[in-house]
Amino acid sequence: MRTALLVLLALVCAACGPKYAMNVPAGFVRYESKKGLAFITADGVQVRSRRARNYPKADLAFWADAMQRHLVASGYLLHAKNCFKTTAGLDGCTAEFVLPHAGEDWVLAETVFVVGDDLALVEAAGPFERYKKVSGALATSLLSFDPGP
Repeated sequence: MRTALLVLLALVCAACGPKYAMNVPAGFVRYESKKGLAFITADGVQVRSRRARNYPKADLAFWADAMQRHLVASGYLLHAKNCFKTTAGLDGCTAEFVLPHAGEDWVLAETVFVVGDDLALVEAAGPFERYKKVSGALATSLLSFDPGP
């Protein structure tokens, strides 16, 4: 019985997931039905968050470089890179990549934060021209990112 309770408790804790918080970027609305951070513009630029293990355990510079190398090797073109500090003092790096998709250029913007044993990732994607219109608002909103407890 105790083993079953421990397994149930572990499943409940795993389902909770990260409690990331971030101001909604201007021009976006929040997906209320999605777990974690999820925003979208009226013309389809999307933002989502996810968590990954910080394994092998490394710092932000390592993960920003690894992310850039992986995506460039996969055919993405690095468009811009910006490392910053949130208002709460957490270091983060955003890299914007461009890739042709369905006859137009699309942006994949990856922001990574190292939070102990985890990586907090905030990812944005959309057609280049649409993304460009909201990229400043997204960058401002990222300054408010909070990984939670």
